Amino acid sequence: MQILRKSLTSQHTRLKLLTIGKFKNFWQWVALILFGITLSVAITINSTWLYQLNIQDGKLLHLANITLKQMMLNYHQLLAYLNYPWVTELKMSDFKDSVDGLHHFRDVKHLFLANYVILIVSAWPAWRLVRSLHQREQQWRLIRPMQIILAVIIFLVAMMLMNFQAFFIKFHEILFRNNDWEFYPAQDPIINVLPENFFAQAFLLFFILVVIYFIALYWDGKRYFKKDKVK
Repeated sequence: MQILRKSLTSQHTRLKLLTIGKFKNFWQWVALILFGITLSVAITINSTWLYQLNIQDGKLLHLANITLKQMMLNYHQLLAYLNYPWVTELKMSDFKDSVDGLHHFRDVKHLFLANYVILIVSAWPAWRLVRSLHQREQQWRLIRPMQIILAVIIFLVAMMLMNFQAFFIKFHEILFRNNDWEFYPAQDPIINVLPENFFAQAFLLFFILVVIYFIALYWDGKRYFKKDKVK
């Protein structure tokens, strides 16, 4: 009876360890995906050169009666508020915002900070997974998940290219539970210098970056078979 009890205890322990191992492995895969997405978001939102490209022709600056240097100062002030938790108030030198506008930017700030937290938290388990796959020579397991993810990205890009405005509206409806993102120039003049083309290009840059990340992982998996052929 005692032997049977020990056997059952041993089986229960092995089953428990197996369950924990599967759970840990699942979250490592989730971390690998989230790291690529949040890294791409972080790079995109801090690509100030993209914004400068969109306003340097002067057309939008003329609407706001402002110079390029002044506008970039305001843009950096906006990014500082959105990026840094210790900047608690949005203060731009040449733009005032309505209550709804400020509320929307506060919501965006929370999303930005959440993105940075996920980026930092996911980095270690993502790296551990890739290292573990290489150590066990199982990097081929990267291939199928990356193929699925890349197919989803291609679908999303196609949807965006067909009708960016509808895509952009749906994006806001998913992320925000209010209509504060609907800016009106009379109340929030900052919208005059945040053109739709800029947001479209920002989305495109994000998708390019995230595709590069997942293609790199895909080719890492494919290299396993090339290495095997050489052997």
